[in-house]
Amino acid sequence: MTFPDVYLYDFSNDTHSVDELRQLLGEQRYEYCRQMKSAKAGLSSAFAFLLLRYALKKHSGITEIPELVIGEHGKPYLKDYPEIFFNMSHSDTRVICAVSDSPVGVDIQNIRKITPSAAKKFLTDEELKSCDLSDISGLCRIWCIKESYGKLTGKGFAEGFGSFSAGSLISDGRARCIKRDGFFISICIREVIM
Repeated sequence: MTFPDVYLYDFSNDTHSVDELRQLLGEQRYEYCRQMKSAKAGLSSAFAFLLLRYALKKHSGITEIPELVIGEHGKPYLKDYPEIFFNMSHSDTRVICAVSDSPVGVDIQNIRKITPSAAKKFLTDEELKSCDLSDISGLCRIWCIKESYGKLTGKGFAEGFGSFSAGSLISDGRARCIKRDGFFISICIREVIM
């Protein structure tokens, strides 16, 4: 297995609207982006999809607008290229996309306050004992790692993030996480075998 190709884009200085990107998005993704809860969320989703298009061209030479289908747990797949795996994420004005020859999960998370009550929902008992719940950066890092794993499996938060340790994902080489410009980026490449 090779490490995924990973692409990051900061659209903070981009002045395009979702409507202006319609032709590049195609009707399926354009409608999806227009129906998001806010214009900012729609724009984030649009840029994530455009980054996917760029990644697919670089990775596999695919130039047409890809059609996405939704799997059993809500994870999107490429309808015409089931052998190509991808994952996208966005936070604030950053989008990230990973493309691979095997399943992949990616998350980007701006460093922001997480309440202790929210943290208790995604930390294992061991993590709760060893974590400082006032450590904003540390909690965001753990969340980002676990989110990338949930996106790898396609089960998201339904998997129960308190059932596996972010530290074990890192130490076993299943996930990598870096801090960059006030964001954490995590990439997960192998599922936990239970």
